[in-house]
Amino acid sequence: MPAYNPGALVLYHAKSATVTAVNKEKIEIRIEGGDTKSVRPKDIEFLHPGPVRSLPPAALPAPDAQELSALMEGETLPFGDFAELAYGTRSPEAYYSAWMLLQEGIYFTGSIETGVTARSQEEIAESLAALREKEARQLRRAELLERIRGGALLPEDLPAMREIEQVALGETASSRLLRELGIEAVPPKAHELLLKLGVWDLFVDPWPARMGVNLETPEIELGALPPEPRTDLTHLAALAIDDEGSNDPDDAISYEDGVLWVHVADPAALVTPGSPADDEAMNRGENLYLPEKIVPMLPAGATTLFGLGLQPVSPAISFAIRIAEDGSATLEKMVLSTVRVERLTYGGAAAHWEESPLRELRPMLERFKARRKADGALFIDLPEVKIRVENREVKITPLGITPERELVANAMLAAGSAAAKYAVEHDLPLPFATQVPPEPEESAATGTGIAAMFALRRSCPPSVVSTSAAPHAGLGLDCYARVTSPLRRYGDLLAHQQLRRVIKGEEPLTAEYLEARLAVSEREALTRRRLERQANEFWTQVFLAQQPEYRTDAIPVLRQDERLTYLIPELAFEFKNRFGGKITLGEPVPVQLTRSDPAAGSTNFRIL
Repeated sequence: MPAYNPGALVLYHAKSATVTAVNKEKIEIRIEGGDTKSVRPKDIEFLHPGPVRSLPPAALPAPDAQELSALMEGETLPFGDFAELAYGTRSPEAYYSAWMLLQEGIYFTGSIETGVTARSQEEIAESLAALREKEARQLRRAELLERIRGGALLPEDLPAMREIEQVALGETASSRLLRELGIEAVPPKAHELLLKLGVWDLFVDPWPARMGVNLETPEIELGALPPEPRTDLTHLAALAIDDEGSNDPDDAISYEDGVLWVHVADPAALVTPGSPADDEAMNRGENLYLPEKIVPMLPAGATTLFGLGLQPVSPAISFAIRIAEDGSATLEKMVLSTVRVERLTYGGAAAHWEESPLRELRPMLERFKARRKADGALFIDLPEVKIRVENREVKITPLGITPERELVANAMLAAGSAAAKYAVEHDLPLPFATQVPPEPEESAATGTGIAAMFALRRSCPPSVVSTSAAPHAGLGLDCYARVTSPLRRYGDLLAHQQLRRVIKGEEPLTAEYLEARLAVSEREALTRRRLERQANEFWTQVFLAQQPEYRTDAIPVLRQDERLTYLIPELAFEFKNRFGGKITLGEPVPVQLTRSDPAAGSTNFRIL
């Protein structure tokens, strides 16, 4: 065991240290930098008996390593002899410098205990080449960091930006590049840097990747329609009325002998319970509607085959609904059908307002709406918009509540109400949509202005999908099931799979089966709805970022402490602001955009 006398030079975790005291079991040391520590002998490595004058010891001029290697002639020298041969002395400084030379691992190999041997010329050449490559990499890295800081990337730098993109997309929570740049590795900071460097532009939406949502269309073969009897309803005038640009029409309306017919696309004819397409749809929950693209839950062929009006005749499930004088909706029958559908936009439907079938359907659906209103339905009228990204342009189009839109909405609600009542009467499990009433103190806002509507919407609890029927307070219905969008929502498709079994006289699906499928699909649907809201906000911020002089009127709709929430009607966009002046909720105020930062997810307006 070496003599650990005070003043001896030792190594502790590859740092120089000196012994300050020796106790029975421990050795007191002072480490370069000034820290002191009590250690066991096995925790340190003896280097020189000392005394050492400074920590770390002064490094001596480096010898000619090639010449020193030749002098050793392949012999293994004790470490002390090696230090003396290299530096001409056995001082602490010589030992420490010799240890440093050995640590380089280029010309010599060995240790303090086993001695030192010169490496072969081939090994030395390989180590020198590796060292030069390492130094070149470090230089290239330093130059890359400098170009990033200066915002002047070269084309060959783009592959290195992938790790920053991964942070911006939420794919990883760390980045060596960002750490070296002193930038926090969080998505907004990475996004901001990518914009600054021109790697991304404003039209890169990171939110689908951040939320882990699949943007690929399902690629599953559906096959041909099965041979099954269908009622021919092609004699009825059937209208599929939708927004302009809609490409997945899954419902249409007709009138015959005092009855409202609601025809609904029939993808359940091929998307059968537990099939690959059914499982894929369940794991998506619903269509994803992003401003830049639409991602369907069903294979693309499903829309082509089942979309109403996309073929000369379409397979459907048709619901015959009678609206009584008191406004209640009752299902008279439901059939697998074949229909001939004409597609119209809401604007186009206005031109047919006084024609059949809209002329006959209007009073019926007005009765249904009046009944819902009497039963407590909440008619929330807040601005809505449609956001589309086309040819690198963000288009925001307001969607007003028109008579045509209300008529179609009430027809679909009547179908859902009638189907739900039928299910309850026949003890048939179905995905029912339910909602409890708002809390009385929270729904006290009165009036029809935007601020009152905003408060009313905030007071509404979210609806819940369950196989247990219960009222839907917001719709003013004793029971309700969504049955009119099986191309778009998995819950509707699941309802159709059940209703088809009833129509065909087959054993119904169990409540347990439905609940298990809904548990998956509703979770995934919620993720997609959150993504849609986030994407709409992102693209609105992009829209505003391209219009730095944007001015408009905003409506203050909510006061929370010192902060006010404002709503810009033509954008259906909310923002918060602290303003010291007197503001009345619901009264428009002029605002000026001061900053819109899609990367940070923030937008600021100045109250004028």
